[in-house]
Formats: sequence, structure tokens, C-alpha cells
Amino acid sequence: MTNDLVEFIEARLAEDESLASIISAGAYAPQVWRVKPDQPGGWREIRAFDGGILVGPSQAADAGELVAVVPGSREQHVHITRHDPARVVREVAAKRRRLERHKPDYASGRVEYGQHHEVYRREDGKTIEVLVQDDEPRPPNWCRTCAEPAPCRELRNDASVWSDHPDYPEWAV
Repeated sequence: MTNDLVEFIEARLAEDESLASIISAGAYAPQVWRVKPDQPGGWREIRAFDGGILVGPSQAADAGELVAVVPGSREQHVHITRHDPARVVREVAAKRRRLERHKPDYASGRVEYGQHHEVYRREDGKTIEVLVQDDEPRPPNWCRTCAEPAPCRELRNDASVWSDHPDYPEWAV
């Protein structure tokens, strides 16, 4: 269950990063998007620039690759440009660092093995019960950052942004 949530988050982050790379020309540097000043009829042009080149607002008027033209009345251009591919890549990196801090681990910091009881019948007919250590280690089930059972509230909260995804585990709520 815990590792399922980690795998779910890792897959969504990979999708987000991949999409940001596909959108960027050449898929080598995340683009920065800027809004071209008002156009006739209240339309706004959103233009893309190579992430390695610093572009000031005054340069956005005549340069860059056209990404979209949107009506300026609802301020969609502000939202769209704020979530350009460069930002998405930075967010993915930050979320991966956070995920790494909250991945399930063993409470003791060492691999832990479970134990179980086995019952044996001796030749004289008596039975004995023996506590036996399992051969396979238990799955890690503790968030050492939050000091609570995994998946911790932080991981569940992080996963909730994808609650509309068909693979979102219902138990993660």
C-alpha cells in the first residue's frame, strides 16, 4: 500500500516532467513564457523563449515563438505564463526532493524482519511452539521524517493533487 502511493507519485511527476519537455522546443531546455502586450481586440499573445536566455518584458513584444493567443478579459494569460515549462520542471524537482524525504523506511533505520509462530509435534506427541524469524524482510512502513506510519500525511497530501487521475488510490484520501 505504501509503495503503491510512492510509485503513483513518481509516475505522475515523470508525466509532468515529460510533458514540460515535450512542450519546450527541442526538449533540451524548459521554455520561459512571456505575454506580449495588448493586441487589438483585447487578445494576448503568449510567447516562448529558451530557458537559458534571460528575456525582459520589453523584449517579449517582438521575439519568441508563439505559444497561444487568449482573450485578455479573464486574465488567463497570467495563469498560463505562470505555469510555463521551466516552472513545471522546477516544481517536479522540488516535489521529488520532498518525496525522497518522506519515502517509507524502517523505524529503526535497519532492515526489519517479521516473526511468526510455528507449531511442531514431537515424536512423543507433545507440541511445541517456536518463534521463528521470517526469511524475507518486512516492507518499510514508517516515515522517518514525520515519525508516523507510512504513507504519512505529507505523502497523502502531495498525492491528492492528482485525485482526478484514474490510478489515484482511493485509500490515499
